[in-house]
Amino acid sequence: MDRSKRNRRGILVGAVAVAGAALAVAGCGSSSSSSSSSSSSSATSTGSGSSFAALAYNTWCQNSKLCSYTSKGSAGGIQDFINGVVSWGATDSPLKPAELTQLASARGGVTPVYFPTFLGAIAVPTNVTGAKSLQFSGATLAGIFDGAITTWNDPKIAADNPGATLPSATITVCVRSDGSGTSSNFSGYLGTSSPQFLTKVGAASKTPAWTAPHLTEGLKNPGVLQCVKDNPNSIGYADLADALSAGDQALLAKIKSPGGTYIAPTSASVSAAGTTAQVSQPIVPKPLQKSLINSTASGAYPITITTFVLGYSNYQQAGESAKLAGVQSFLNYAYGSTAQGALTALGNAPLPSTILSAAKAQVATLK
Repeated sequence: MDRSKRNRRGILVGAVAVAGAALAVAGCGSSSSSSSSSSSSSATSTGSGSSFAALAYNTWCQNSKLCSYTSKGSAGGIQDFINGVVSWGATDSPLKPAELTQLASARGGVTPVYFPTFLGAIAVPTNVTGAKSLQFSGATLAGIFDGAITTWNDPKIAADNPGATLPSATITVCVRSDGSGTSSNFSGYLGTSSPQFLTKVGAASKTPAWTAPHLTEGLKNPGVLQCVKDNPNSIGYADLADALSAGDQALLAKIKSPGGTYIAPTSASVSAAGTTAQVSQPIVPKPLQKSLINSTASGAYPITITTFVLGYSNYQQAGESAKLAGVQSFLNYAYGSTAQGALTALGNAPLPSTILSAAKAQVATLK
């Protein structure tokens, strides 16, 4: 369905709100074993949500046999978490006020607790006739996704890509069809880059009201990547891990950093962004980590984000005490050296030591 038609029907989703409370898990483990499936009869917890995190979480579940995971987008995982369908939810952005109200009503007044698990990049794949290894400033990307820039030979794209042969073809913009933390973080990044984008599309949202005239939708990050592959002269956004699995790294654009250099999305440039990571103070009621978007660290990829596991502030109060031990086991493994050490090979990056230490400290108050 053409997303612009949805926009004309006035479907707008508000900006994400930041909220949470203290939750924790005692101890830290790092043992690992191989498995051919993300599900196991010995799995002690279930999770669902973020497709951004799916490759990492499925790998952890396969190796540890402590969990099973269903990728359905952050919005879907939040609803499963609210409804008590899973032990823990997975999201790349905080719950909205309406979701917080739903959670409190459904689960005895509890609040969500955010556990950062790793760092990753939102990559920008392109499929442009005669042009690979493209690069963009944030303002140019914002113009593409809000419809101000509609052809590949636009002067603003040419200015970012001196010497490139750019066709006069119309730009096809591939976006998510489902509610997505990747969309929320990407639209948030574009909003920081362009006041016009904020006016036309709005603030960060899991379902942005995109205003580009030639939109095509894909389900979850793999669907967006397939959309880019199937449509000549297209552009999209997706997590780096899935993008690397899907194909040619030369089709992933470099993004202009605050220092003026164009940075490629790699595990190293994601790790570089983590060097400026700060713990939010106070930790409650905010997610544990502040944004890494447009990190000023040398060599940092500008669209680096953190993904989160959601827990209940009080499992007993939520009527979910039977799930507590499984959540403990999963988080113990996630914060261990084996799980964190597996991330680089997937195109992600481990948590910086400051955030890992704070997450473990937060884990200590679980009840």
